[in-house]
Amino acid sequence: MRKNKIVIALAALSIAIAPLAYAQSETKAAGASAAKEAAVGGVSTSTMLGVVILVAAVAGSGGSTSASTSTASTTTAAASVSTSATTASAAAAAVTSALTSVATVASSDATALAAYTAASTAASDAATLATVAATAATNLSDAASLPVVGVTSVSASICAATTSCTKAELVSLTYTAAYTAKTAAEAALYAVTLLSELRTALANVSDAASLLSALDTAIATAETNALASQTAANSAISAYATVASNYGITGTTLAASTGTTGTTGTTGTTGTN
Repeated sequence: MRKNKIVIALAALSIAIAPLAYAQSETKAAGASAAKEAAVGGVSTSTMLGVVILVAAVAGSGGSTSASTSTASTTTAAASVSTSATTASAAAAAVTSALTSVATVASSDATALAAYTAASTAASDAATLATVAATAATNLSDAASLPVVGVTSVSASICAATTSCTKAELVSLTYTAAYTAKTAAEAALYAVTLLSELRTALANVSDAASLLSALDTAIATAETNALASQTAANSAISAYATVASNYGITGTTLAASTGTTGTTGTTGTTGTN
C-alpha cells in the first residue's frame, strides 16, 4: 500500500510540473534577442499563472509524516521569491519612469524611438512577471503554513484536501515560485539593458543632452533592483533544492540565474531538466 502511494505521489508531481519542465528544456545564450526569449519568452505569463493557480488550488491527504526538516527551507523560498518579485517590480517601475521622462525627445529620432519602444515592452513584461512571482510567493507561503502529508490520490484536480499539502505539491509549488522569481529577475535585467541602449541612442540627440544625467541615475537604480531580484531568486532556487532533497523527491533541476546587463543584452540560463 505504501509503495502504491509513493508511486501515486510521484505521478502527481509529474503532472503538476510537466508544463514548466518542458518550458525550460533549453539554455538561452547571450544577446538581446536570446535574452528576451530567455527572460520573457521561455514561458508565457498565462502559463505561469495557470500552473500557480492549479497547484495552489489543491492540497493533499494521506499518511502522517514530519515536515519539520523542510519547513524552514520552504518558508525561506517563499520569502526570497517575495523579495525577488518586489525588487523586480521596482526595477520595472524605475525603467518605466525613466521612459516617461524621455518620451518626447525619443519620439524625435527614429533610432531612439525604436529603442524606446523596445525598452517599454521589456519593462511591461518585467512588471507582469514580477506580479506572477508575487502570486507564486503568496501561494507557497500559504501552503507552507499547512500540515504536510506524504501522499495523495491522483484525480483531475491532483488532490481534493483543503487543509493539508502533500510533499509532492510543496516541491511543485516551491519549484514554481523559484522559477517565476528567476524569470522576473532576468526580465528586469533585460529591461535595464534596453534602457541603457536607449540612453546610448539619446546621446546622439541634441535635445536630450539635459536629460542624460537623470537617465543615468534611473538606470543605476533599476539595475540595483534587478540584481537584488536576481540574488533573491537564486536564494529561492537553493531553497527549492533543499526542500526537494529533504522530502526525498527528485524535482526538476533549476539552475541559478547568471544574467547580467550589458550593451548586447541580458545573458543567463533558464534552467535545465
